[in-house]
Amino acid sequence: MEKNNSEFKIVRRTFKKFGTEIDFQIVASGQAQILKAQKNLEQAQEKCVEIEKIFSRFDSASELAKINSQLGVSVPASKQMLQVAKLALEASEKTQGYFDPRIIGKLEEVGYAQSFEKISTAKLAEIEQAVDFKKELRKDLIIEDEKVIFYERMDFAGIVKGFATDQIATFFKDCGWQNFLVDCGGDMFFVGKDQNANPWYIDIEGIAYQNLMLRLDGQGVATSGIGKRKWEIEGKRFHHLVNPKKPEQFAFDLKSVTVVAASTGEADVWAKTLFVMGFSEAKKTAEEKALACAILDYRGGAWISTELKSYLY
Repeated sequence: MEKNNSEFKIVRRTFKKFGTEIDFQIVASGQAQILKAQKNLEQAQEKCVEIEKIFSRFDSASELAKINSQLGVSVPASKQMLQVAKLALEASEKTQGYFDPRIIGKLEEVGYAQSFEKISTAKLAEIEQAVDFKKELRKDLIIEDEKVIFYERMDFAGIVKGFATDQIATFFKDCGWQNFLVDCGGDMFFVGKDQNANPWYIDIEGIAYQNLMLRLDGQGVATSGIGKRKWEIEGKRFHHLVNPKKPEQFAFDLKSVTVVAASTGEADVWAKTLFVMGFSEAKKTAEEKALACAILDYRGGAWISTELKSYLY
């Protein structure tokens, strides 16, 4: 791929899914490649539609909703459900319980029982839906062969966007593409270079691009924050990031956390985990786990981990 070669162009597909904007871009050359890219982009969109149908907690016909309605029952599960359930168990273990899909009841309790577009009409639930978050997730989420058992209802939204991003990136690789980006509402994966043979560069929301830009190739990046998903009911403020360690408290000290990792799913899990931890614990954990991350607080401060500096442009 030669620099500034006008034959290369971005073939792009944008649409809305998972309650956010999706943007897929493939670098192609020549009419045959452009047509192939267009077909593969259409197939990638279909894969996203399929994933949402499986994991939407707002669709009573979704696979997740059906399993949530059969607590304690061993239910045959799709390949994707088994994959995400396994990822959730792994995420819970490595974050020492900070990642927990059982937060669905708490979200409903504070008004997030419908899609976020309808949050303005939400009310606090009259009955608290208590979950024992001290109990290990593996006791409430069990995988056996090609079946799953839920002993508590689950919401995998905290990992599905990252999972979908990685699935699409793998699909593009399998199709032979060497230069592309996948962006599922800020959960992103970058491979190769852009149409001008330059590396893929991204900035971090809240930090001027003149001060910080990341150069990525073969990595996933995810940002968690509450700038777009926070609300107020009866004079109380809430957001969609629940801390299982303190489910009654909704912290507002951080603005966002951005993490770069080998996979977008990994970055997604750690971005959410560090955010709910709060600044001090997040910084400590990032250092201990050697995470590449940027933590922004609402006072305008930013902390950049040593590992993230290797991706700076």
